Amino acid sequence: MERAAYNHDSSTDLVHDAYSRLTHDQLVLFCSVRSLSTDGSDQELACRLAHFDLHSYKFTTDISIKCNVQPNLRPRWKRSPPSSRSAPSSSNAPTRLPTLPTELMADILDLLGDWELSKAVGLPTSLPRPTEWATASPADEALLTGYAPAIHASDLVRNPPTKLGARAVVRFGYVNVLDMIFKNYRPYFMDWFRVEEDFIPIVASSNSRTNILNWWRRAVEARWVTFPKKRSLRLVIEDACRIGEVASLEWWKSAQSLFPLEYSENALEHASSRNHVNVLEWWKNSGLPLKVGRVMDLASSAGHVEVLQWWQQSQIEFKYDRQAMHHASMHGRVKVLQWWFHSGLQMIFDQDALTLATKHNRPEVLEWWDKSGLPSQYRICDIEEALEDAIGGGEAAREWWKGKGVNFNANDKEWMKLQTLN
Repeated sequence: MERAAYNHDSSTDLVHDAYSRLTHDQLVLFCSVRSLSTDGSDQELACRLAHFDLHSYKFTTDISIKCNVQPNLRPRWKRSPPSSRSAPSSSNAPTRLPTLPTELMADILDLLGDWELSKAVGLPTSLPRPTEWATASPADEALLTGYAPAIHASDLVRNPPTKLGARAVVRFGYVNVLDMIFKNYRPYFMDWFRVEEDFIPIVASSNSRTNILNWWRRAVEARWVTFPKKRSLRLVIEDACRIGEVASLEWWKSAQSLFPLEYSENALEHASSRNHVNVLEWWKNSGLPLKVGRVMDLASSAGHVEVLQWWQQSQIEFKYDRQAMHHASMHGRVKVLQWWFHSGLQMIFDQDALTLATKHNRPEVLEWWDKSGLPSQYRICDIEEALEDAIGGGEAAREWWKGKGVNFNANDKEWMKLQTLN
């Protein structure tokens, strides 16, 4: 018997099925749109959204949703909820909102720019079909929906799924589909789901699909699938940090009795470069040994002041060098430079800061260094060389230097002289 998630006879089941396929960030987005609490696990958020829609919008079938959690349906109003003077004041007559148009739901998903997600939940989309899906097999299309009858009808053996279909099953957490294929098509399973490449745990971790990870763990324990390679164990941790999937990190930590935690400095570096403060907090509170690396350099390069602030206040030892100022200058991160200036930390820099800002045509950075009062130095010969190789011709940077009175036709002595900007 198929699970209720595959019974599309009920519009309510369809809504619950759709929400259960979303990632944590997407669930939070929909909760925010409906002014619902964003606290809780993915299962709680999905149930909360489904229950809210059931009680707020008009459905053709009046069926309750079966969940193992109590949904918190109390909206997080930033101000008093809207009221109507003409509406009767009766606590026994709940207000029903107008039916949410399909077009509006489709527009919200289109804003995410995720064609696969729109197709998975069965909504129309204006997004173009991704190039990689141009050669998808009928099985891939069926697996994307997670609908068991369509999957059976696609004839998996005659039209085997590609990596696209396998990824969709794992990405959207279709654990029943995964189980069905394993039981009914076991001779093909290892190939379709690239078990030797550790495809399932890698994709599941990058999408926080802990239900898939639980299924895969049982399969490993039963020796139905092979034990993951060491490099794969390192990759799942690094990917979770890069994407910001705390639920995956927590799962791997809880499973370390079977799967040893493998990670390097890349883990915290990825989190810092992607502005995932929640991941940094998780590591700080995890009790695991921390491998810090070049977190300040990467956060400076990416322009993440919040991450820089977090590290300064974390009481965790970190190291940095002139690369932080170099990266901030070349990438135009004026706010980062300003943060360093007021942070109380030692600013480590040399003349390359101005040279790199010039080469990358960043007059706003040159202006910041000029106004900062810091003893930044340069040589005209270095600036001229940077302008010759400048991105986009470097005209804006050249005009800035001319405005400072720099004479690029100076004699050799002036040409090579080390000068202070301010």
